[in-house]
Amino acid sequence: MTTKPAEKGNTITIRKMSDENIAALKRAAAENNRSMEAQARSVLEDYLAQYVSRRILSNADLVQEMWKLLDGEGLGPDEDLVPPRDTYMRPVDLGE
Repeated sequence: MTTKPAEKGNTITIRKMSDENIAALKRAAAENNRSMEAQARSVLEDYLAQYVSRRILSNADLVQEMWKLLDGEGLGPDEDLVPPRDTYMRPVDLGE
């Protein structure tokens, strides 16, 4: 999920995290050469991207959602999503 950084410093405080979760976050941050804050932000962004994707797929017909995103600027009534396949079989050179 790529978003532009907030212009104002939005802050979130997470209380009562277990020592095990803090240790896991520190390890992940170190493995990714990030601060704990940057790692926590990345984890939240990844989770939210998946959450939004699941919501779109499970709560709405994907084609309808695409139409909304395109704001009606999709294929025209005489256009095909995929052009018809060519039925001509091209010979294959196997180098023999």
